Formats: sequence, C-alpha cells, structure tokens
Amino acid sequence: MARKAGEDLDKISDIVHSFFENKRIVETLEKIGSFGVSGWEKWWQVEFALFLSHADDVIADWDMEHPFETDKRTKLAQSRMALDIGFRLKRQAKDRWYFVELKQADSYRACIDKMIKDADKVFSARKKSFDGLNIKYIACAGVFRKADEEEVLDYVEDELDKAGIDHDGFYFENLAKGYCLLVF
Repeated sequence: MARKAGEDLDKISDIVHSFFENKRIVETLEKIGSFGVSGWEKWWQVEFALFLSHADDVIADWDMEHPFETDKRTKLAQSRMALDIGFRLKRQAKDRWYFVELKQADSYRACIDKMIKDADKVFSARKKSFDGLNIKYIACAGVFRKADEEEVLDYVEDELDKAGIDHDGFYFENLAKGYCLLVF
C-alpha cells in the first residue's frame, strides 16, 4: 500500500480489498486472466453488491446505480447520474452513505483514464440523492494488470492534477492472480 490517506478512503478501500480476498473471486479473476476476458466491470459490480449483501457485520445497507442530480455549476452537460455502488456502514447515520465507481481495464493507464473520466462526473453529484441519501464520501476504484506501483501512482497523480480533481490520497494494493487495485 502507498500514499494511503483519509479515514473514509481507508474504509472504502478496506471493503473493496476484502472483496478481492474472497477465494471464489480470486479463482474467477484467474480464469478471466487466463481466458483473456475483457469488459468484466458489470460482473464486478454485481459480485461486489452480492458481497456487500453478505457483509452484515459491517454493512447495514447497500444499493446499486443510485440516482443523483448533478451540480449545475459543473461543466457536465448531463443533469442526472447513477453511482455504481453505495453502502452504509453499521453505526453510521441512516442517510450518510459511501459511494464507489468501479472501473476495469488491462492497462493501468487505460483504467486510470477511465477512472479520471468517472471522477470528473461523479464528484459533480449533488450531495443528496433523489431518495434523500447524503454522500458521506465518493471514491473511484479500478482494477488492472500488475504494474509498477510508483509508476502507477505518479501517473494517477499527474492525471488528477491535469484534470483539476482533488483527492484524499491513494490506496494501491497488489491483488492475487496478477492484478492491482487502485482507489482514490
């Protein structure tokens, strides 16, 4: 792990990382890699939702594709968006949720580029959803093939700076079967 910062980022990162420690997920990632499957982001979203539904020791509630209006002061043309995954931790206010946008690509550069594009979108969400849920924290999580940690972190920091996107740091972890996890 490197440049890990921020309590909320830590909580999200720990939960996402726990998902990738599941034996069945590790085995599936191995098959994805050996068969050369690409575009498995939706699989990840569904499996992560199922994981959250069984993590009742820490997760109180979860939701997929939760709708938000965008802040009209941003450069986004769209007025609505849906955030991939949201969850509320136990002993947390019922209306204060964490949200995560998930991305996947073989190349770390392609994955980070997609994450930056998402970050530009999701960080413009209004802080309260149509259903009255308040955003406690939004993160972007990406998975890509093994890469040099320092190179990855330098690239993401440069790209976030170019895009003018503030962040609370990074969480980087090597996963099983030749993949890396990056969360910001």
